[in-house]
Amino acid sequence: MGIRARQLLLSFLVACFAAQTWLVYSDPAGTEAVLSEEAAAGQTVWRENNCQSCHQLYGFGGFLGPDLTNAIDGLSPERLESILTVGSGQMPAFQLEADARAALTTYLQEIDATGVSQPKLGEAVPPAELLRQLVETGEELPADVARGWEIASSQNCIACHLPNEQSLHLSTDLTTIVESVARERLFEILHDGIPGKAMPRLALSPADCEAVLAFLIWMNERGDEIRGRFENLSTTGELRLLELPWFEYE
Repeated sequence: MGIRARQLLLSFLVACFAAQTWLVYSDPAGTEAVLSEEAAAGQTVWRENNCQSCHQLYGFGGFLGPDLTNAIDGLSPERLESILTVGSGQMPAFQLEADARAALTTYLQEIDATGVSQPKLGEAVPPAELLRQLVETGEELPADVARGWEIASSQNCIACHLPNEQSLHLSTDLTTIVESVARERLFEILHDGIPGKAMPRLALSPADCEAVLAFLIWMNERGDEIRGRFENLSTTGELRLLELPWFEYE
């Protein structure tokens, strides 16, 4: 290789290094977000209670609990309040006051709005929406089953109870509940909840409990098919590096 060629190669490598340095430190494709006053207070609650020792944001933090970057959309207000007061599973009872819970909720909402914790190929469909598609785009539901599905949807049960083993908070698979929980116990749970287990009190009437039971029996009868279809649903798309969401917080 001649001297001229070596000089060109060296110049090219230096230019590549300079470009990489600029991309890393200027983050031109990223989004700079500034927290609102209430969200900043929620961030303080997050730090004071050492939430990051168990949970991650954007994949950074502890690994005992789940990544919470986009968790807020999958939690009903009642379930979130239960988790932040009485805990859930390995999650201790912090007994946060109402203003602290509100601030922390705002913080998680603003974190959620910035993007996703893990870049995915294509547009990911939320698990609850996948279940909705499976239930509502198939055969016409009997009246009692349709009513049970309406209750399960409106009460946001499908945010945690899904037909897979990765349901939020390790909640029971919707297709197997009737096999593991007796009718009387199920009705008790649907009315009173389970204190300390993030299952809120729904106070469902006996008629509504019967409708939910009919829906769960319908799900159980189609369990293998629903679990298989739920597992196989996937998204497609073209991966563009410049569209990946990288974030920096001041």
